[in-house]
Amino acid sequence: MKLMDEVAGIVAARHCKTNIVTASVDAINFHRKIKKGCVITVSGRMTFTSNKSMEIEVFVDADPLVEAEKGKYRAVTAFFTYISLDKDNKPLAVPPLKVSNSKLICTVILEC
Repeated sequence: MKLMDEVAGIVAARHCKTNIVTASVDAINFHRKIKKGCVITVSGRMTFTSNKSMEIEVFVDADPLVEAEKGKYRAVTAFFTYISLDKDNKPLAVPPLKVSNSKLICTVILEC
């Protein structure tokens, strides 16, 4: 969950270009176990912005190295809400979300 929060924070900071803070974490869904020997990929994308907050969807995918024929699978998903802060740690307006064809904004890959 720490890695998911870090990825969501990177997405939020890149969007706002300001300090950000986690406001809430919603709907953490554990779909499948991550077995030892998998390479995990944690990815996030901005899904919604309002005047005061932004929502980032985070995915954790696992790719088995030993049983590679089973293929990559989605292990965990969650939604994180972030708030943009000014220099005095007061909430700032969040820039609007610009929809494009671009894929995921931030990805972290780890071997466990």
